[in-house]
Amino acid sequence: MKRYLMLLFVLCFTTSANANITHFGADQVIGQNKLGEPVFRSTTTPTIVTFWASWCVYCKQLLPLLEGLQRKLTNERIRVVVVNTKEEGKLGQTRRTYKSLLRQFEQRGLQIEFVFDKRDALYNRFKKPGLPYTLVIEKNGQISYAQAGYSERLAQPMLEAIQQALDKNTSDQI
Repeated sequence: MKRYLMLLFVLCFTTSANANITHFGADQVIGQNKLGEPVFRSTTTPTIVTFWASWCVYCKQLLPLLEGLQRKLTNERIRVVVVNTKEEGKLGQTRRTYKSLLRQFEQRGLQIEFVFDKRDALYNRFKKPGLPYTLVIEKNGQISYAQAGYSERLAQPMLEAIQQALDKNTSDQI
C-alpha cells in the first residue's frame, strides 16, 4: 500500500512541468519585495525562481539547496528568487504570512531573495503545477528547466540545468 501511495505522490506532485511559457521577459514581474516594489529576473546572470509556501514540506527541504547555491555562486553569477505563493487565507493574511517569513529569513541571514506573488498571479500562469515549482531562466529569458516537486532524485537534474545555464554565461561550476 505504501508503495502505491508513493507512486501516486510522485505522479501527482513531481511531474516535469514544462508549461506553455518558454520565455520569461525582462519586464515580467516575478513578485514584490518587502517594500512592495516589483522584482524582475536578471538580464546578466541565470535566475532560479522557486514558488514556495510555508506549509509545503518539500519546499522547506529545497530551501537549503537554493541558499547554498546563492552563497556559493553569489549575486554576480546567479540570482535565486523564492516566491511566496499559495498561502492560506485572504490577501491581507497571506501578506502578513509573507512578512513574518521574511523576518525569519532575514534573522537567519539567508541570501536568497524572498518575494511575494500577490494573488498568485505568476504562479497561476504556469497552470498550477504544484509546489515547490522551480524554473531555471537563462540570462536571455529562455526557460531551460521547469520542475514541480522536490526530492533528492530531482535535485540532480535541477543542478545540471543550472550548470548548463551557468556554462552559457561563464565558466562557473556548481
